[in-house]
Amino acid sequence: MKPLLREEADAAAAGYLEALTQRLTEASRVILGDATTAALAADGLPLAAKLLPRLVEASRGRAASDARWLLLTAVRGRFPSAEEFMSFTRQLDLVATEVAETELLRLSNDGSGRPDLPMRVVRDAPLVDVNFSALNDHHTGIHRVVRETVPRWHAAHQVVLVAWIDEGTAYRSLAPREIARVLRFHEDVPIDLDEEQAYRPELIVPWHTTVILPDVPNAFSSPALTALARWSGSQTSLIGYDLIPIVSADLRPFGESTATANFLAAVKHAHRIAGISNSATAEFDGFVHALAAQGLRAPVVRELGLPEDSPPDLAIPAREPSDRPVVLLTGTREPHKNHRTALHAAERLWREGLDFEVRMMGGKGWSEEALRPALDRLREDQRPLVELGRVSEETLWAELTSADVVMFISLHEGFGLPVAEALAVGTPVITSSFGSQAEIAQHGGCLVVDPRDDDDVTQTLRTFLTDPDVRARLRAEALVRPPRTWDDYADELWEFFMADTNEGRQ
Repeated sequence: MKPLLREEADAAAAGYLEALTQRLTEASRVILGDATTAALAADGLPLAAKLLPRLVEASRGRAASDARWLLLTAVRGRFPSAEEFMSFTRQLDLVATEVAETELLRLSNDGSGRPDLPMRVVRDAPLVDVNFSALNDHHTGIHRVVRETVPRWHAAHQVVLVAWIDEGTAYRSLAPREIARVLRFHEDVPIDLDEEQAYRPELIVPWHTTVILPDVPNAFSSPALTALARWSGSQTSLIGYDLIPIVSADLRPFGESTATANFLAAVKHAHRIAGISNSATAEFDGFVHALAAQGLRAPVVRELGLPEDSPPDLAIPAREPSDRPVVLLTGTREPHKNHRTALHAAERLWREGLDFEVRMMGGKGWSEEALRPALDRLREDQRPLVELGRVSEETLWAELTSADVVMFISLHEGFGLPVAEALAVGTPVITSSFGSQAEIAQHGGCLVVDPRDDDDVTQTLRTFLTDPDVRARLRAEALVRPPRTWDDYADELWEFFMADTNEGRQ
């Protein structure tokens, strides 16, 4: 047994040394140049031992912050945090090269990151962080935006898709199944099992390029992302969806506000932020305007509103027609979506004798504690209520198309994609009278309500259900709204994110 364990340990050590040498070589080609790296490799001595002192020396000084960041990444197999970067920077001011080398190698064995993986430095293409959409099959809100924009960028431009390693400390390449989740989500893509099993991740490291963040932020990656934005030489740009966990913390789960605040530490050092509505843009604009108090330059913030696009090329099943009007409640079941108020209005009208059907489309969110008793009571009373839960893309569009009205009266939204999607297929909407939902509603096809006023919500729903002239007018308005497609949105985002970097920050 002991010889076998010794052999395994020796093999593991050799593997780590090989990976370290590869990463140092990749860093050296960037920092020292191809010619110097080739010359150092030619004399037959252990390459890592020759590269490390040269890289340490090249990382000294204020102007070499990008080299220091890359060297730390190469040695440790992960991105450094801001605290780790500053600690290494100060150490270089005080110690000799051999002492700095020793400390770097000691830190490389602290059990974090992936020092067993090879590294690829990307200089000639933007990185696109698709971590959540690559790992999950959720397809609402942010994930829909990712899967509509990123495939368009991938088809038209050279981009590198990345996710985070498990600890949230470095970017890695995607597995075949993950690529399919992002680029071909609407297709039934067969996965080659041999290719999937052969997949081995590599660390992907940006160098003086653009890192685009269109996806759900990784709660564990903020320290690494902050240092990347500050010192790597690359610029980070993001889609600004909302700051609901900060502005409406009472409507979100405990801990989400802290995670969002940590992410804002990285946003402070971003290059560009594309707000998805005027309301979302105002939230981010307010945040970045406060950065002057810290002596920081603000990212460029611009509104690039989400589209109102018709369904993709899908085989949409026809739903059986109903004898009564259909009210579709859509959205994940959680407090800020305000389903409870919509159901209260429906229950009042059912008790008045109005005949209509409510269909609820959307999965369970972080809490439906306030909603569940009402659902149970309505089911017990045998009200015409259908709970669809999470649905396929085809069913989503079938429900939106066949409903008489979509009711989406959220208390706080960055945009309100269900409103836009319903209007895109000519279905009227009852939505909130403020924020991003009111921005969409102002172009027609909608009735607006105060979502905190039960009487207003009830009366507006009553008006829609009992007045055929109102229903006809809203449908006509919805059908003539000016089109705005995902192609338009993807192009505008790309142009904004990839604009001349000399424009800098405001």
